[in-house]
Amino acid sequence: MKVLIIHNQLWAHYKAIIFNELQELIIPNKEDSLLVIQIATIEKSRVNLGDLDNTIHQYPYKLLHDGILEDVGLWQRITGIIKAIRVFKPDIVNLTGYYDYASWAVLFYCKMSSIKTILSNESTADDHARNKFKEFFKSLIIKQFDGYFNFGTLSKNYLLGLGAKSEKMLANRNCVDNKALKSIYQNCLPKRIERQKSLNLASKNFIFVGRLIDYKNLFLFLEAFRIAQSKLNEDWGIIILGDGEQKSDLQQFVKEKDIQHVCFQQGVSFRQVPEYLALSNALVLPSYSEPWGLVVNEAMACGLPVIVSEKCGCAIDLIKNGENGYIFSPNNVEQLTTILLKFMNQEVDLKQMGQISEKIIREYSPENVAVEMYEGYKRLNQ
Repeated sequence: MKVLIIHNQLWAHYKAIIFNELQELIIPNKEDSLLVIQIATIEKSRVNLGDLDNTIHQYPYKLLHDGILEDVGLWQRITGIIKAIRVFKPDIVNLTGYYDYASWAVLFYCKMSSIKTILSNESTADDHARNKFKEFFKSLIIKQFDGYFNFGTLSKNYLLGLGAKSEKMLANRNCVDNKALKSIYQNCLPKRIERQKSLNLASKNFIFVGRLIDYKNLFLFLEAFRIAQSKLNEDWGIIILGDGEQKSDLQQFVKEKDIQHVCFQQGVSFRQVPEYLALSNALVLPSYSEPWGLVVNEAMACGLPVIVSEKCGCAIDLIKNGENGYIFSPNNVEQLTTILLKFMNQEVDLKQMGQISEKIIREYSPENVAVEMYEGYKRLNQ
C-alpha cells in the first residue's frame, strides 16, 4: 500500500509530528510506503511565528516550492501534485482540504485513475458564515471522497451534514507533541516567579496564544477581564502572546480602559510557547471562528485549565465543563466575566482542573492519531 499525503506547508510542526509517527508505523511493513508532498515552505500569515525547523521532518517528503504558499500559482500546484502522483503511483491520496481549485483537479485526476482518496477535514459548520448554494456545491465534492479524517466531533458532524456517509469516517482526532511540550514546561517552572517579576506580571495569569486578528475575539476577552478586575481586585493578569494586525488597537484599548496587568509579548516558535504557559494559570481562547484550536491541546498537555469559546472545534471533545475548564459563548461578555471571576476568587481548584486536562489530552497524542490514520488507510485499501 502506497500512501501520498498532499499538505500545504512544511512549516506546520504539529503535522510533522504526526507524519513522523505514521512513518514509524509504516517502516516495519515493507509493502507499505509513505510520501508527503509539501506545496510550499510557509503561509504568509505565519512568517513571523517562528523559523522553520527542518530537523523535525523525519518522514519522506518532497517540497514543491521553497517559499511562501500564496506565491505558488494554481497551475503550478496542479501540475506539481499530479506529476508526483504519476511518479509515486499511490494506492491512496490523502488531500488536506477541499477549498483549493487544485484539490478539485487532483480529486478528479484520482477518480479517473482509480486512486482512492481521503479528505482531511478541519472545517465545522460554525467556523464561517455558510451560503446555501456553496454548501450544495461543496456537498457534491465531499461525496466524491472514499474516506475522511476529521479534526473532532464538530468536524465530523459537518461532513455528515453535507452528505458524507458515517461508515467512511476513518479518524477523528487532532494533536500536538504532548511529551515535548510538557518537558519544556516543567523545565521552566523553577524560574516562574523570577520571570514573572522580570516581565512585571501578576502572580496569576490568564494567557492567550495566537494571532492578534479579528476572529480571535480579543476585545471581548479584554472587556470581560476589565469588568472582572473592577469587581475583584485580586493579583491576576493577562498575557497576550502573539502578533497580528490588531495588536496596536488592542494595546490602545487596554490603555484607554485602564486595564491593569495586561502584558503583550511578541509571537514565538511553538517550542517557546510552554515557557509562557509556565507563567500562567489558565488558557483563554475566545475565538468566534476556530476549526480546532491546537493551543488548547498545548495548554492541556502542560496541565492548565482551559476556557474556550463554543465556536472552537475542540471544545466539545476536550473540555468537560466545570471539570478541566469552561465553554462559553463568544458573544456573551457577561458569561466570560463570570467564568474569569470563578478563577480569580478561587472558586475553582486550579491544580485539580489541570490534572483532568492532562488526563483527557493523553488520548490525543501523535502516536494515537497516527495509529488511527494508518488503520484508516489499511481499511480503505482492503
